[in-house]
Amino acid sequence: MTISILRSQTRSATLDVVIAILWLAMMSVTLIESDVYRYAAILLMVFTLTLRRAPLRASLNDWLAIVCVAWGFLALFRFLFGLIAEGEKGASEWLYAFAIFFPAMGVALHTSWNLIRPILVAFFCGALILLIISTPLSTILAGERISPAFHHNSIHGAVGCGFIFIGAFYWALHQWEIGCSARIKAIVSAIAVMVIGLAVLNIYGAKSKGVWLALLPAVGLMTAATLFYLRRTTVLVAAISGLLLLSWGIYEVRDNLAHFGAATFTSVVEIVGQLDSGVSVEGVLHDAIASPETPASLDERLQLWADAIDVISAAPVVGSGNSWLTLWQTTPYRGVTYTLMHNGYLEILIRYGFSGLAILALIVVSAIYRVYRASSQGVISKSAFACYLTLAVYFAFTILSNSNNRLALGECYALLFAATCFACSIRLRSGSVAESGHASLHTDGLPEAVTARVQG
Repeated sequence: MTISILRSQTRSATLDVVIAILWLAMMSVTLIESDVYRYAAILLMVFTLTLRRAPLRASLNDWLAIVCVAWGFLALFRFLFGLIAEGEKGASEWLYAFAIFFPAMGVALHTSWNLIRPILVAFFCGALILLIISTPLSTILAGERISPAFHHNSIHGAVGCGFIFIGAFYWALHQWEIGCSARIKAIVSAIAVMVIGLAVLNIYGAKSKGVWLALLPAVGLMTAATLFYLRRTTVLVAAISGLLLLSWGIYEVRDNLAHFGAATFTSVVEIVGQLDSGVSVEGVLHDAIASPETPASLDERLQLWADAIDVISAAPVVGSGNSWLTLWQTTPYRGVTYTLMHNGYLEILIRYGFSGLAILALIVVSAIYRVYRASSQGVISKSAFACYLTLAVYFAFTILSNSNNRLALGECYALLFAATCFACSIRLRSGSVAESGHASLHTDGLPEAVTARVQG
């Protein structure tokens, strides 16, 4: 009997370790660009439904789960129909079928709830080590462009560091909100400050204007969260000091920022001015593309966006499905070398039109509201919800100038964003607010753990 119990406990502990490693593998996409997160997600769902025998049926009765699964199957059917019946394979169309797995990922996260604290500690300690190893300090200080961490591209790396920056901030804030011991707060804050510092350096070094822009509303929300949720003198002083330090750093490198971003900013202001004056979108884009003053990177994006608008006009309501790539060959600027729109919203519109964008917007807004309800009922901390919201806003801004929803970061973020929503939904339904005797224990960074590294 005793031996049987010991074996059972050993198996359970071993499974917990494996599950924690798989969550870490998913979150690692913020630091190391790879497809590991896909295999980790599959294994998480398999282990949860088989070894842990977690029930999925109850979660599928949720209206939002039904919408996600229905959308996923619709995307899959449309992809297969286009491939088989029309001979159109498109490009990365099947990624939109990932929504099928959203409820199952929520169940996996719900059953991993007790592992969140050690996962967070392991992740941020690992992030600190990897950022120390990979950050080329001398190159950054020289004002040259870098590709942060272990990413294939400087923009991807900057987006990943943005996730880490936001996540580390809320991880530390969470400890203060739930009243951890002074020792834990000191250790977590020290790690978070070092991670944030290195992440900011890498974001600056990557010279990604889109990420710089996306961090503006993110930092605003982080400031608001600190003021609204934690009005403690120590935290406020630390937050204000951090903002002042960041402002001083920006001032010191203003010439370098202007060197890489001023031309783009000026061109964007001119484009917005023309749009306000009543000139058609097509006319404004054509003029900007023809202008020698438009920076090369912006010029290419404008060509892509002009072509995307041309494709969208063919089927604005339901999109062109897999056929968009064929229509692309008839667009005015088809000579541009990319088929990535460098705008996540246009990626959706060319495939599924405004109806598809509306469905996805419904899912996102409903998920944010679910997590807000979880925070208001004590399932998670207010800092955790603020993290969830901040990362959603940050990601929404990053896809204005880059197709991050078609990258590993975006795909992983979508899975973890949904997992957080459905895990909170399960716990709201079950009423397990104080399962361990401390409601705050449930909040040990659940949304932070998930959203802050998507990877996001």
